[in-house]
Amino acid sequence: MRIYIAGPYCPQNCSLHEAAKVAQTNVDKAIEVANRLIERGHFVFVPHLSHYIHTHYSRKRDYGDWWYEEDNTFLTHWAEAIFFIGSSKGADMELELAKKLGLKIFRSIGEVERT
Repeated sequence: MRIYIAGPYCPQNCSLHEAAKVAQTNVDKAIEVANRLIERGHFVFVPHLSHYIHTHYSRKRDYGDWWYEEDNTFLTHWAEAIFFIGSSKGADMELELAKKLGLKIFRSIGEVERT
């Protein structure tokens, strides 16, 4: 199954000095979920990996809401299911789109069948 991983990325309510650490922790959590789903035999899309595009020295401007648009293309044209890690502005929007599209929604690894 093709599973889109949705969860917080942007740090909220933390100091500027903690923001990078919080973002990385969120990326790490999404990667951990991805690996567990891969071990169960599924394909995953991890939008959190855009972190490395976002922070790369070659990025010349802030892409802003474009990130949401990009992520939605994968939900709309690729995903069969969504794994919801937790709430954030983007993850909540992705969850609502997944519901609208009739995708399967998972919130724990145990809900996802092995293939």
